[in-house]
Parts: sequence; structure tokens; C-alpha cells
Amino acid sequence: MSYGLKLYNTAGKSKILTPDDGTVIAAGPITMSNSLEGDNTYGEDIALGATYDEDEISVLVVPRRPIFGVNQSRFIDGGTLYYNTFYLDSAKTYYTRNTSNGIMTSFSAGNKTVNSELTWNPVLSVFPIAFWDKRGANTFSNVRLFAATGYLCNPQIWTNKSLTGSASGSGGSGSVGNVKDDDENTYYGVNTQSSDSQPTYSVTVSMDAVNINTIEIHHTIRVSRNNAVNTAWVKYYVDIYSNGSWINGVLYEQIGPFAPYTYLSTQTDSISGFWSNVTAIRVRGEGYVYGDGDPYGHVTHFTRELRAWKKNQSENGIVYSIGNQGITTVDYMICRKRYT
Repeated sequence: MSYGLKLYNTAGKSKILTPDDGTVIAAGPITMSNSLEGDNTYGEDIALGATYDEDEISVLVVPRRPIFGVNQSRFIDGGTLYYNTFYLDSAKTYYTRNTSNGIMTSFSAGNKTVNSELTWNPVLSVFPIAFWDKRGANTFSNVRLFAATGYLCNPQIWTNKSLTGSASGSGGSGSVGNVKDDDENTYYGVNTQSSDSQPTYSVTVSMDAVNINTIEIHHTIRVSRNNAVNTAWVKYYVDIYSNGSWINGVLYEQIGPFAPYTYLSTQTDSISGFWSNVTAIRVRGEGYVYGDGDPYGHVTHFTRELRAWKKNQSENGIVYSIGNQGITTVDYMICRKRYT
């Protein structure tokens, strides 16, 4: 036989396929959509004209030239440049994909903020990908063709681990639960205006043991000193309970004392590292006002939100760009098989 498609197996045996063995149901180029389907899956459906079992048809889909969106840059930490590589581009649209049902979920790339590792998504490789997306089915009246540009990357997915714990504390005003209620308008802390006082408070959030990569406090600090006040300052400490003992002051700052001056700020401070088997995080706040006469000095420290972040333990994953940001066109061929 001098015509047909010759197939080989791993043992070196071959078979010639002719129209008697397989019939082309549909073939040609097709333009891929720029958006998801209504059920948040993606691809182009090719009608078969009948219903076939999975093993009755074969599908070949070949992507054309991929379009990709990455930035080449270097991570900046404390003014030092590191990690010269490619990163996802925050101006592009990416998706993750559930392999069992084909559902795509939007993924927002970080904007590469200086000193903030969370906002950098390094890319290990970029490649075109195309396949028959079966989405768990085994009989078909349509074939879904999937094609996209794939990015093997570190998605830098982080999970807030403090909000599910229980809170306890003393010395402050407000509810201790306010530090973990995901509401930055509520607080627990101290606020005093006095000629001679030293207010203190503490609040602790307990949780199941977890590894922590970043600790964050969103808080309000006020220090006022006037001519009649000799000194005024505020201190705060963030402590963690790791592997059965407290590590005090992983985050610490003292504001003041000042010359006649008012400092007022609502701000977020954080620190990154690695702490294992963390079961509690604590904030301690102190203020001090000393002086004679009116008007008095004023000190405030309110913890509005205490957060701890744990990096997703899946080191690398794949995200996709589609359509005019990924694969615009594929060539395909769908055949009905008459061989086993």
C-alpha cells in the first residue's frame, strides 16, 4: 500500500491508516475567543454532527504562534537588587484553571512593589498549550478545543492565618476581637491625655499551629507634646509564640519623644521571615506622658488589624493568557476512528 498515514508504536511496529480506518469529521483553522464562556470555562466548541464515545474519535490541535506578556526586572529589597528574571505583568490578564472541570479563575499579577516580595510573580518558563478539553465527560457531540499561552510561575498565593483564631487581652479600650475582624475601622488599644500617665495594653490572637512568612499590623499612633509637657512617646511590640516560646519584638518601634509637636498616623507595618509552629501573635502597646500644667500631652496606640500570612506551599503553578493575549488561532483535525 503506497498511501496513508503510517503510525509506529514503541516496539517499532507500524500500521498504515487509510480512509477505511479513519474519517475526518472536521478540520481547519479556528480563531480563539478573547473571553471566557458563560460557565467560566474556555475554548471553542466544534460540532460533531452525532454523539460519540471518547474512544471513537481522535483530536489533533496545533497552536500557532503564542503571544506572551512578561516583564524582565530585578526584585528590589531595601535598595538591593536581586533575582534578575521574568515576572508576570500586572497590566495583563491571566487565569488559573481547574483541571477537573475546566473552570478558569482570574489571577491578578503583582505590580512588583519595591521591598514587597508578595507583589513579584517570577516566571520559570513560557509555552504554548493546546488540547481537547474533555472536562470529565466520556461521550461527546461537541469537541472543546482549548488553547492558551501557559506560564510556569510562582503565583505567590498567600493566606491570612490570623482571622480564624481567638483573641484575648487586657488594658485597652474597644473589643479584643476588633484586631481580627477584617474591619480596619474598629480597634483595641489605649488613648490618654494626662499630665503624668503611662498606659499599657496587650492583645493576643491564638490559632492552630501554622508556619508564618509575614506578620502585619494596621494601627493608629498619636503622640502630642506641648510646651508644658516634658516628654511624650509611644512604643509598640509585635511578638510571636513559635515552637513553644515567645519571640518578643519581631516588630518594634518607638515614636518620640518630641519637642513640641504632634505625630498622628494610621499606617501598616510588616515584617517577613519564617517562623514555624506559630500558635499565637501578640501586640503590646505603651505610652508615656509626663509634664506640668495644661494643656496636657496626648498618646494613642490602636491596633486595628493584626494579620499573619502564610505562603501557599505549592511552589509553582501554571497560569494562562487567552485569545489576543495568548493563542489567537489553532489548526485542528477531528477524526472518527475505525480501528482499535
